[in-house]
Amino acid sequence: MIKDAINKLSNGQDLSDFEIKEVFDEITSGLATEALISSFATALHSKNPNAIEISASIQAASESIKPINLNLDNENLIENITFNEFNSIINIPLAVDLICSSADLGALKYSFNSSLDKNNTFEILKNLGIKPQENNTDFIDNFEKTNFGYVYLSKDETYYKYCKEFSKKLPFFNIFSITEKMLNPYKAKNQVLGVNSKDIVEKYAQICLYLNNSNSIVLSGNNAPYATISGETFVAEAWKNKIFTYILTPDLVGLKTASEDEIKCENEKHCAELLENVFSNKIKGAYYDVIVLNSSLSLYIAKKADSLMDAINLAKRLIDNGVVLEKINQLRKIYS
Repeated sequence: MIKDAINKLSNGQDLSDFEIKEVFDEITSGLATEALISSFATALHSKNPNAIEISASIQAASESIKPINLNLDNENLIENITFNEFNSIINIPLAVDLICSSADLGALKYSFNSSLDKNNTFEILKNLGIKPQENNTDFIDNFEKTNFGYVYLSKDETYYKYCKEFSKKLPFFNIFSITEKMLNPYKAKNQVLGVNSKDIVEKYAQICLYLNNSNSIVLSGNNAPYATISGETFVAEAWKNKIFTYILTPDLVGLKTASEDEIKCENEKHCAELLENVFSNKIKGAYYDVIVLNSSLSLYIAKKADSLMDAINLAKRLIDNGVVLEKINQLRKIYS
Protein backbone atom coordinates (compact mmCIF):
# COMPACT_ATOMS: atom_id res chain seq x y z
CA MET A 1 0.00 0.00 0.00
CA ILE A 2 2.75 2.46 0.90
CA LYS A 3 4.30 2.22 -2.58
CA ASP A 4 0.94 2.99 -4.21
CA ALA A 5 0.45 5.90 -1.80
CA ILE A 6 3.86 7.35 -2.68
CA ASN A 7 3.05 7.16 -6.38
CA LYS A 8 -0.29 8.94 -5.90
CA LEU A 9 1.24 11.67 -3.75
CA SER A 10 4.11 12.17 -6.20
CA ASN A 11 1.49 12.80 -8.90
CA GLY A 12 -0.23 15.41 -6.73
CA GLN A 13 -3.18 13.18 -5.82
CA ASP A 14 -4.81 13.15 -2.40
CA LEU A 15 -5.11 10.01 -0.28
CA SER A 16 -8.35 8.83 1.30
CA ASP A 17 -8.63 8.24 5.03
CA PHE A 18 -8.69 4.48 4.31
CA GLU A 19 -5.45 4.69 2.32
CA ILE A 20 -3.76 6.68 5.10
CA LYS A 21 -4.84 4.08 7.66
CA GLU A 22 -3.45 1.29 5.50
CA VAL A 23 -0.11 3.11 5.19
CA PHE A 24 0.17 3.67 8.95
CA ASP A 25 -0.82 0.06 9.66
CA GLU A 26 1.99 -1.03 7.34
CA ILE A 27 4.49 1.31 9.00
CA THR A 28 3.59 0.49 12.62
CA SER A 29 3.62 -3.22 11.83
CA GLY A 30 7.26 -2.92 10.82
CA LEU A 31 6.56 -3.91 7.23
CA ALA A 32 7.84 -0.71 5.58
CA THR A 33 11.51 0.01 5.04
CA GLU A 34 13.09 3.28 6.16
CA ALA A 35 13.49 4.27 2.51
CA LEU A 36 9.75 3.82 1.90
CA ILE A 37 8.79 5.65 5.10
CA SER A 38 11.06 8.56 4.13
CA SER A 39 9.65 8.66 0.61
CA PHE A 40 6.07 8.65 1.94
CA ALA A 41 6.72 11.47 4.42
CA THR A 42 8.57 13.51 1.80
CA ALA A 43 5.90 13.03 -0.87
CA LEU A 44 3.11 13.97 1.53
CA HIS A 45 5.03 17.04 2.68
CA SER A 46 5.71 18.13 -0.92
CA LYS A 47 2.04 17.78 -1.88
CA ASN A 48 0.98 19.62 1.32
CA PRO A 49 -1.33 17.31 3.28
CA ASN A 50 -4.98 18.27 3.48
CA ALA A 51 -7.17 18.13 6.58
CA ILE A 52 -8.48 14.64 5.83
CA GLU A 53 -4.98 13.22 5.36
CA ILE A 54 -3.72 14.78 8.58
CA SER A 55 -6.73 13.75 10.67
CA ALA A 56 -6.60 10.20 9.30
CA SER A 57 -2.88 10.03 10.15
CA ILE A 58 -3.53 11.23 13.71
CA GLN A 59 -6.36 8.72 14.13
CA ALA A 60 -4.25 5.84 12.80
CA ALA A 61 -1.29 6.80 14.99
CA SER A 62 -3.54 7.09 18.07
CA GLU A 63 -4.95 3.63 17.45
CA SER A 64 -1.43 2.19 17.52
CA ILE A 65 -0.98 3.42 21.12
CA LYS A 66 -2.30 1.16 23.86
CA PRO A 67 -5.21 2.94 25.54
CA ILE A 68 -4.76 4.18 29.09
CA ASN A 69 -7.48 3.03 31.43
CA LEU A 70 -8.68 6.13 33.21
CA ASN A 71 -11.99 5.82 35.02
CA LEU A 72 -12.99 9.34 34.09
CA ASP A 73 -15.44 11.11 31.83
CA ASN A 74 -13.36 12.32 28.89
CA GLU A 75 -15.67 15.33 28.66
CA ASN A 76 -13.78 16.65 31.70
CA LEU A 77 -10.31 16.11 30.20
CA ILE A 78 -8.34 18.82 28.42
CA GLU A 79 -5.22 18.72 26.29
CA ASN A 80 -3.16 21.86 25.73
CA ILE A 81 -0.97 21.18 22.69
CA THR A 82 1.63 23.32 20.97
CA PHE A 83 3.64 22.72 17.82
CA ASN A 84 6.98 23.52 19.43
CA GLU A 85 8.75 23.52 22.77
CA PHE A 86 9.03 26.73 24.80
CA ASN A 87 12.76 27.21 25.09
CA SER A 88 13.12 31.00 25.32
CA ILE A 89 9.86 32.13 26.94
CA ILE A 90 7.96 31.00 30.00
CA ASN A 91 6.34 27.61 29.47
CA ILE A 92 2.73 28.60 28.84
CA PRO A 93 1.19 25.11 28.28
CA LEU A 94 2.51 23.83 31.63
CA ALA A 95 1.16 26.90 33.43
CA VAL A 96 -2.21 26.38 31.73
CA ASP A 97 -2.33 22.71 32.74
CA LEU A 98 -1.63 23.61 36.37
CA ILE A 99 -4.47 26.13 36.33
CA CYS A 100 -6.86 23.73 34.59
CA SER A 101 -6.22 20.99 37.13
CA SER A 102 -6.84 23.56 39.88
CA ALA A 103 -10.26 24.17 38.28
CA ASP A 104 -11.10 20.44 38.49
CA LEU A 105 -10.32 19.71 34.86
CA GLY A 106 -8.22 16.67 34.07
CA ALA A 107 -4.97 18.00 32.56
CA LEU A 108 -2.97 15.31 30.78
CA LYS A 109 0.18 15.26 28.72
CA TYR A 110 2.42 12.47 27.47
CA SER A 111 5.93 12.01 26.15
CA PHE A 112 8.13 9.09 25.25
CA ASN A 113 10.84 8.46 27.85
CA SER A 114 14.07 8.50 25.89
CA SER A 115 17.57 9.45 26.93
CA LEU A 116 17.95 10.92 23.45
CA ASP A 117 14.84 13.06 23.73
CA LYS A 118 14.89 15.72 26.44
CA ASN A 119 11.42 17.14 26.99
CA ASN A 120 11.58 20.78 28.04
CA THR A 121 8.22 20.74 29.80
CA PHE A 122 8.99 17.57 31.72
CA GLU A 123 12.35 19.02 32.80
CA ILE A 124 10.62 22.13 34.17
CA LEU A 125 8.26 19.90 36.15
CA LYS A 126 11.24 18.15 37.69
CA ASN A 127 12.67 21.54 38.68
CA LEU A 128 9.36 22.24 40.43
CA GLY A 129 9.80 19.02 42.40
CA ILE A 130 7.17 17.11 40.41
CA LYS A 131 8.31 13.87 38.79
CA PRO A 132 6.54 12.61 35.65
CA GLN A 133 5.50 8.96 35.85
CA GLU A 134 5.50 5.85 33.74
CA ASN A 135 2.19 4.66 32.36
CA ASN A 136 1.19 2.28 35.16
CA THR A 137 -1.33 1.69 37.94
CA ASP A 138 0.32 4.26 40.23
CA PHE A 139 -0.11 6.91 37.57
CA ILE A 140 -3.81 6.12 37.20
CA ASP A 141 -4.39 6.32 40.96
CA ASN A 142 -2.40 9.54 41.30
CA PHE A 143 -4.16 11.18 38.38
CA GLU A 144 -7.55 10.44 39.91
CA LYS A 145 -6.37 12.18 43.11
CA THR A 146 -4.91 15.25 41.43
CA ASN A 147 -6.54 15.82 38.00
CA PHE A 148 -2.99 16.25 36.71
CA GLY A 149 -0.73 13.81 34.94
CA TYR A 150 2.40 14.06 32.84
CA VAL A 151 3.16 10.52 31.83
CA TYR A 152 5.87 8.72 29.89
CA LEU A 153 4.59 6.25 27.32
CA SER A 154 6.57 3.10 26.71
CA LYS A 155 9.34 2.97 24.12
CA ASP A 156 7.92 -0.45 23.22
CA GLU A 157 4.97 1.22 21.52
CA THR A 158 5.09 0.56 17.79
CA TYR A 159 4.52 4.25 17.11
CA TYR A 160 7.73 5.07 18.98
CA LYS A 161 9.74 2.48 17.07
CA TYR A 162 8.57 3.29 13.57
CA CYS A 163 7.27 6.88 13.59
CA LYS A 164 8.56 9.10 16.38
CA GLU A 165 12.21 8.13 16.21
CA PHE A 166 12.17 8.19 12.42
CA SER A 167 10.69 11.70 12.27
CA LYS A 168 13.92 13.11 13.74
CA LYS A 169 15.82 11.94 10.68
CA LEU A 170 13.81 14.14 8.34
CA PRO A 171 14.92 17.78 7.88
CA PHE A 172 11.38 19.21 7.84
CA PHE A 173 8.23 19.27 9.97
CA ASN A 174 6.64 16.06 8.72
CA ILE A 175 3.49 14.02 9.19
CA PHE A 176 5.11 12.09 12.06
CA SER A 177 5.97 15.36 13.80
CA ILE A 178 2.31 16.34 13.54
CA THR A 179 0.92 13.01 14.73
CA GLU A 180 3.31 12.96 17.69
CA LYS A 181 1.94 16.31 18.87
CA MET A 182 -1.72 15.41 18.31
CA LEU A 183 -1.93 11.81 19.45
CA ASN A 184 -4.92 11.53 21.75
CA PRO A 185 -4.45 8.32 23.77
CA TYR A 186 -6.63 9.74 26.57
CA LYS A 187 -9.55 10.58 24.26
CA ALA A 188 -9.89 14.08 25.72
CA LYS A 189 -12.81 15.96 24.20
CA ASN A 190 -11.56 19.45 25.11
CA GLN A 191 -8.48 20.76 23.35
CA VAL A 192 -6.52 23.95 22.78
CA LEU A 193 -4.01 23.69 19.96
CA GLY A 194 -1.35 26.31 19.25
CA VAL A 195 0.11 26.42 15.73
CA ASN A 196 2.96 28.44 14.25
CA SER A 197 1.06 30.25 11.50
CA LYS A 198 -2.26 32.05 11.31
CA ASP A 199 -2.63 30.63 7.78
CA ILE A 200 -3.31 27.10 9.10
CA VAL A 201 -5.54 27.95 12.06
CA GLU A 202 -8.82 27.16 10.26
CA LYS A 203 -7.35 24.04 8.65
CA TYR A 204 -6.47 22.58 12.04
CA ALA A 205 -9.86 23.53 13.45
CA GLN A 206 -11.37 21.42 10.68
CA ILE A 207 -9.00 18.59 11.66
CA CYS A 208 -10.30 18.83 15.24
CA LEU A 209 -13.84 18.38 13.94
CA TYR A 210 -12.81 15.36 11.84
CA LEU A 211 -11.28 13.86 15.00
CA ASN A 212 -14.51 14.47 16.94
CA ASN A 213 -12.80 16.99 19.23
CA SER A 214 -15.87 19.19 19.05
CA ASN A 215 -14.82 21.47 21.92
CA SER A 216 -11.58 22.81 20.49
CA ILE A 217 -9.73 26.05 19.97
CA VAL A 218 -6.90 26.46 17.47
CA LEU A 219 -4.86 29.64 17.69
CA SER A 220 -1.76 31.46 16.57
CA GLY A 221 -0.48 34.68 18.11
CA ASN A 222 2.00 36.61 15.96
CA ASN A 223 2.67 33.30 14.17
CA ALA A 224 3.61 31.67 17.48
CA PRO A 225 1.70 28.74 19.06
CA TYR A 226 0.09 30.61 21.94
CA ALA A 227 -2.23 33.54 22.58
CA THR A 228 -0.01 36.62 22.59
CA ILE A 229 -0.17 39.78 24.70
CA SER A 230 1.96 41.66 22.16
CA GLY A 231 -0.62 41.91 19.37
CA GLU A 232 -3.28 39.87 17.58
CA THR A 233 -4.11 36.21 18.13
CA PHE A 234 -6.02 34.45 15.35
CA VAL A 235 -8.53 32.01 16.85
CA ALA A 236 -10.71 29.32 15.31
CA GLU A 237 -13.21 27.77 17.67
CA ALA A 238 -14.54 24.33 16.68
CA TRP A 239 -17.85 23.77 18.42
CA LYS A 240 -20.85 21.60 17.55
CA ASN A 241 -19.54 20.81 14.06
CA LYS A 242 -19.07 24.48 13.21
CA ILE A 243 -16.02 26.74 13.12
CA PHE A 244 -16.11 30.30 14.43
CA THR A 245 -13.15 32.59 13.79
CA TYR A 246 -12.14 35.80 15.51
CA ILE A 247 -9.16 37.95 16.44
CA LEU A 248 -8.24 38.34 20.09
CA THR A 249 -6.14 41.18 21.52
CA PRO A 250 -5.20 41.65 25.19
CA ASP A 251 -7.13 44.92 25.54
CA LEU A 252 -10.38 43.14 24.61
CA VAL A 253 -10.18 41.16 27.86
CA GLY A 254 -8.74 43.87 30.08
CA LEU A 255 -5.06 42.91 29.86
CA LYS A 256 -2.10 45.13 29.03
CA THR A 257 -0.10 44.86 25.82
CA ALA A 258 3.53 43.81 26.37
CA SER A 259 6.45 42.70 24.21
CA GLU A 260 7.66 39.13 23.85
CA ASP A 261 10.88 40.16 25.60
CA GLU A 262 8.88 40.59 28.81
CA ILE A 263 7.97 36.87 29.00
CA LYS A 264 11.42 35.43 28.32
CA CYS A 265 13.16 32.81 30.44
CA GLU A 266 16.73 31.48 30.38
CA ASN A 267 16.39 27.74 30.98
CA GLU A 268 14.25 25.07 32.67
CA LYS A 269 15.36 26.07 36.19
CA HIS A 270 14.61 29.76 35.55
CA CYS A 271 11.21 28.87 34.08
CA ALA A 272 10.32 26.80 37.15
CA GLU A 273 11.27 29.75 39.38
CA LEU A 274 9.15 32.13 37.30
CA LEU A 275 6.12 29.85 37.46
CA GLU A 276 6.48 29.46 41.22
CA ASN A 277 6.73 33.24 41.63
CA VAL A 278 3.66 33.88 39.47
CA PHE A 279 1.60 31.35 41.41
CA SER A 280 2.95 32.67 44.74
CA ASN A 281 1.74 36.19 43.77
CA LYS A 282 5.32 37.50 43.74
CA ILE A 283 5.19 38.38 40.02
CA LYS A 284 2.42 40.12 38.07
CA GLY A 285 2.90 42.01 34.81
CA ALA A 286 3.49 40.28 31.48
CA TYR A 287 4.23 36.80 32.87
CA TYR A 288 0.98 36.83 34.82
CA ASP A 289 -1.06 38.26 31.95
CA VAL A 290 0.10 35.81 29.28
CA ILE A 291 -0.64 32.88 31.60
CA VAL A 292 -4.09 34.27 32.45
CA LEU A 293 -4.93 34.88 28.78
CA ASN A 294 -3.96 31.38 27.63
CA SER A 295 -5.57 29.70 30.63
CA SER A 296 -8.83 31.51 29.99
CA LEU A 297 -9.15 29.91 26.55
CA SER A 298 -8.85 26.42 28.03
CA LEU A 299 -11.25 27.16 30.89
CA TYR A 300 -13.74 28.63 28.43
CA ILE A 301 -13.67 25.82 25.85
CA ALA A 302 -14.00 23.23 28.64
CA LYS A 303 -17.12 25.04 29.91
CA LYS A 304 -15.69 26.16 33.24
CA ALA A 305 -16.86 29.67 32.35
CA ASP A 306 -19.73 31.03 30.26
CA SER A 307 -17.62 33.62 28.45
CA LEU A 308 -13.99 34.41 27.80
CA MET A 309 -14.16 37.35 30.20
CA ASP A 310 -15.57 35.09 32.93
CA ALA A 311 -12.73 32.67 32.22
CA ILE A 312 -10.18 35.49 32.57
CA ASN A 313 -11.61 36.32 35.98
CA LEU A 314 -11.63 32.65 37.01
CA ALA A 315 -7.97 32.21 36.05
CA LYS A 316 -7.06 35.31 38.07
CA ARG A 317 -8.94 34.04 41.14
CA LEU A 318 -7.27 30.65 40.98
CA ILE A 319 -3.85 32.32 40.98
CA ASP A 320 -4.56 35.22 43.35
CA ASN A 321 -6.27 33.04 45.98
CA GLY A 322 -3.39 30.56 46.07
CA VAL A 323 -5.38 27.65 44.62
CA VAL A 324 -2.78 26.90 41.93
CA LEU A 325 0.05 27.03 44.46
CA GLU A 326 -1.87 24.55 46.63
CA LYS A 327 -2.16 22.30 43.58
CA ILE A 328 1.61 22.47 42.98
CA ASN A 329 2.27 21.55 46.62
CA GLN A 330 -0.16 18.63 46.34
CA LEU A 331 1.60 17.42 43.18
CA ARG A 332 4.99 17.64 44.93
CA LYS A 333 3.75 15.30 47.66
CA ILE A 334 2.20 12.77 45.31
CA TYR A 335 4.56 12.90 42.31
CA SER A 336 7.81 12.91 44.29
